[in-house]
Amino acid sequence: MHLCGLLTLALNIAEPLAAGHYGRAAVDAVAPLLLLGWGQVGPQFLRHFHTVAAPTPAEAPVLAPVVEHLPARLASLDPAPEPVLAPSSEPVSAPAVVVTAEPTPAPVPVKPTVPASLPAVPEALLTAARRIAETHHAEQGEHITPGQLKARLGVTLPLATAAHAQLSV
Repeated sequence: MHLCGLLTLALNIAEPLAAGHYGRAAVDAVAPLLLLGWGQVGPQFLRHFHTVAAPTPAEAPVLAPVVEHLPARLASLDPAPEPVLAPSSEPVSAPAVVVTAEPTPAPVPVKPTVPASLPAVPEALLTAARRIAETHHAEQGEHITPGQLKARLGVTLPLATAAHAQLSV
């Protein structure tokens, strides 16, 4: 990369320097100098984009085990009556206490909503967007994208994205 930058610099400024046009040589030197700079910075810049950011063990969420809540639950239960000991020589074993975890509630389906950052879509525009999306789906056999909706409606991308999000709901 550096060799390409140096050769480009030499080729770009050789003719203006020979002709005595130093201003033109300075302007023509800008692109090769940028190439030389990116030869140094570019690989490092790309490495930063491709590193995987994995959470460290300290950042991992710690879930409280169910066992921590058992003493409070056991204290709230009514005490069991004392067993009556028979006058025999055999030892009587205490009844085993079986503690079960509370069943986890079933997940409640959440209706997808439009993020608050998207603008409100007027009803007439939403109707037109729905008609365009249905026509596109019938012609192409695939769903319309926000960019295509933007082009066909002639609105800004945030407004087309908001309309697309409401059509998807």
